[in-house]
Amino acid sequence: MHTLRILLLLLCCYNYISSILAIVPELVLTHDDRKAIQVASFGFLAGGQLSLNLQDFDLSDPQDPGRMAFYIRKDRRTLYDEEENEENSIEDDNKKKKENGRNECFLDNSHVKDEVDDGISVIEEISIQNNAWQTSLRVEPQEEGLWQVLFISCKQQSTVSFRLSIEQVNPGNNHLSAGDTPLPTVYTYSSIAYLIAAIYWLGLLVFRKETRVFRAHWLMFILVLCMNIDKALHAAKFHYKRRGLLTEGWQIGFYVFASVKGILSILIIVLLASGWMFIKPFLSAKDKRVISVVVPLQVLANIASAIGSEAAIGSTDRSFWNMILPIIDLAGCCIVLWTILQTRKHLGAGSSADGKEADILNKYKLWSSFYIVTLVYVYVTRIIVQLLQASLPFRYVNWLGEAVNEFATFLFYIFIGYKFRPYPNNPYTQVPGEEENGQNNETNDIELRIGGPEDNNGAMRLYPVSRARSSPPPK
Repeated sequence: MHTLRILLLLLCCYNYISSILAIVPELVLTHDDRKAIQVASFGFLAGGQLSLNLQDFDLSDPQDPGRMAFYIRKDRRTLYDEEENEENSIEDDNKKKKENGRNECFLDNSHVKDEVDDGISVIEEISIQNNAWQTSLRVEPQEEGLWQVLFISCKQQSTVSFRLSIEQVNPGNNHLSAGDTPLPTVYTYSSIAYLIAAIYWLGLLVFRKETRVFRAHWLMFILVLCMNIDKALHAAKFHYKRRGLLTEGWQIGFYVFASVKGILSILIIVLLASGWMFIKPFLSAKDKRVISVVVPLQVLANIASAIGSEAAIGSTDRSFWNMILPIIDLAGCCIVLWTILQTRKHLGAGSSADGKEADILNKYKLWSSFYIVTLVYVYVTRIIVQLLQASLPFRYVNWLGEAVNEFATFLFYIFIGYKFRPYPNNPYTQVPGEEENGQNNETNDIELRIGGPEDNNGAMRLYPVSRARSSPPPK
């Protein structure tokens, strides 16, 4: 039943994504009353070109006085410079002027005029003929940098509707921003790394007959294989996007597979965090509740990521989903960390109750290291990478941060694989020898109780696996 609900949720969500991605990304506004809207942000190199094509332009009150223009800021060296909140500052400025009874247009401000005189900014006045308008700008050598384009409306009462197509091209018919150009190479190396890891992991599962292989090990192999394919698709996506050949069908297929990988990844991490197969051969009611929460969260995060990446800059869809994505992501991370802590807590409680202090203490230490590494991984990929993106020059703003993120993610999965790999003396699956088994048969089923003796629903059972059963049968 839970699987059916998740599949139905996926179907509904991807129908919505299809409606977002089924057209070439363009900004469509309908009766919008915002006075400043960021419509583009792109890292240009010398020789690049920016083209704006405005169609179906309409004002609710054509007689309303006031200028309208595209305000283009050039030669920004970082993603977040001193003017990163330009859109918000314009809105705040307009509100203050209204409160003071002034109707001065932002485009008439002295600092804007100074920027235009210095060549830092360009104001392209919109002169509508037949409800259409277009312009094109070429990037000179001294104008290299991160360009920001904002639509400014100085109309007092009128709302605006239009369709805006933007073409941004760097030299060599490169449709990627300067900071995105190396991304195909980054994802290609990442894909190769995951392919090598998948081959090595398959060798551990198939050729080491003396080890105990759980279903979780095969799930981990499927995950690494999915990671390999996902990174290869990432590389292909940005390669064809660079050449301007990315189609809508490819985009939808790419995000569907990326979502499958994301769901499988969070599911396996939660299963490992709960101790499934390595400590207990079943999922408790609490584990199932955690999975029923974290999987829909991951689906929602995938949708937010897809729409936030592909919807036109300035659209309300993009703003909304980019706003809630960090919240969803943080919630998922907190659930994973909480699950690891709960398992560690139960192991700590059991180490003094079952006579197997050394064995359980080993597992307790390893789950503690699992928690610390997961916490460091979350910190690096969610905080450090964002700080890098905010401070790097425009040529490195995306690809270098993404490279750090890919490297940290790969190391995280290597750690999980190393700690949970199938080998005879793995502390996660370590069991007493035959002599100890003969002396302590009663400890073959170790029970860690969360509640009282009468409450069996909260019990975590440890089922040691005899090595003799994992050995090949005698010939």
